[in-house]
Order: sequence, then structure tokens, then C-alpha cells
Amino acid sequence: MIRLQRAVFFMEEEPAAGDSKPLMLNAVLSCPILSWMSNQLLAEGVQRFFVACDDRFAEEARACFPEGAEVVISNRHSDLLAFLDTDEQVAVLPRSALPMAEAGPGFAYAASGRELREVWQDRMTNSVTGAQLLPGWLPVYSRAVINELEPLLRERASSGESKSI
Repeated sequence: MIRLQRAVFFMEEEPAAGDSKPLMLNAVLSCPILSWMSNQLLAEGVQRFFVACDDRFAEEARACFPEGAEVVISNRHSDLLAFLDTDEQVAVLPRSALPMAEAGPGFAYAASGRELREVWQDRMTNSVTGAQLLPGWLPVYSRAVINELEPLLRERASSGESKSI
């Protein structure tokens, strides 16, 4: 089991068609997707976060974390590289996702900060040699996916299922 201590979220650069904000800031059951993501990782012991997003969404992104959480919100490559200057394991979530226990390993992954830093020094890529895929994350590609999932999520929330949705 990987002991994650940091996480990097890459917010979609542009809002989806017809939306005023990136999908990660859209609400699912009255809670932004980014809040679902950060709450799950906090519960798993992640202590520090980096959110790569445009400055115009920084305030709204910051509001998705509890007060006092260690969060860097920036669209500067140098800030990301500084955050990754560690041997700690870092979860990478390259797009919006919802924590769902039954979701198998997929697009979310983890590697040491320094390994990510080395790979991302010159170019951004998801091709990280020592990365391990992380289970439990269901990617969300559109508002339509959210609409399809909301009845299931509402049922789980009302039945008291915790941690992963």
C-alpha cells in the first residue's frame, strides 16, 4: 500500500462548453468535485496539495479545502516543481474524478515527488516510469456523467455510506 503524503490536481484548463467554470469546480450533490477529491485524500492521510489552475479560478479552488489545509494553487510550472522537491509519495489526479471504492486502477497514479519533478522538468507527461496506478477514482469527463451518477451518489449519501462515495 502506498502511503500518500501529497497530491497534485490538474484542473481542466478551460470550462466545458456552456459552463462558466472548469468541471472540477462543478457541484455534485451541492459539493464541488474538487471538495470530494480533497476530502477523500485528507481522509487517507494526504497532508499537502497542489492545484494547477488558472488564476481566475484560484479563490474558488481554495474554498474546496478546509481552513488550515496546506494548499498551493498556481498555474506556474516553477511552483509545481518546487512542490515536488521531495521523496514523499505524491498522488496525481490529471482531471476531475470522484472517489468510488469500486473503481479499479485507472488514470490516477502516484510516484515520488522527485521522480515526477525529473519527468516534468522539461515537459508534462503521464508517462512516469516508477508510477503506480491508484484504484478508487472514477474519472468525470462531462456534466452528463455527473447527471448520470447523481442518483447513485444521492442514494449512497442518504444510506450513510462514508469515505468513498
